[in-house]
Amino acid sequence: MGRGYGRVMNASGNPRPTGVGAQPLRVFLLDDHEVVRRGVRILLEAEPDLEVVGESSSAKEAVRRIPALRPDVAVLDGRLPDGSGIEVCRQVRSLDPSIRALILTSFDDDESLFSAIMAGAQGYVLKQTGGEDLVDAVRRVGRGQSLLDPAVTHRVLERVRVGAPRDPALGG
Repeated sequence: MGRGYGRVMNASGNPRPTGVGAQPLRVFLLDDHEVVRRGVRILLEAEPDLEVVGESSSAKEAVRRIPALRPDVAVLDGRLPDGSGIEVCRQVRSLDPSIRALILTSFDDDESLFSAIMAGAQGYVLKQTGGEDLVDAVRRVGRGQSLLDPAVTHRVLERVRVGAPRDPALGG
């Protein structure tokens, strides 16, 4: 058999896994910045086990396209001009809970983080993460694992331990 015979190649010319149970993880990208979408697409499609099946620059379009394409993982920008990836996550997962969501954002405020968790996102990663870490995050979320950026994990654990601030007027 010649080299590369019977192999399926991705857009970067790298072999994709083939055979029973070797389907690549299907990924959808949502970000309002074209350069970010292109960069993430190039990064993910360089991996033999990842395939970008669609992308969008708006929340409205993503809510329509994601359920139709049925990706394994939707990588969603936290904030968009016409909404948020968090709301897209909530809407898509209400239609198809098998679609896993990874929020990729530059905002590390607590309210966004907790809103993402409550919307059903399996992961929350800051955009300043490295390329290898993002690829790993997509794979982990695709395998059903939960993932929080190490920079925000401490705050989540602290909020769970301490709980929400109590209002003294309510006797708490």
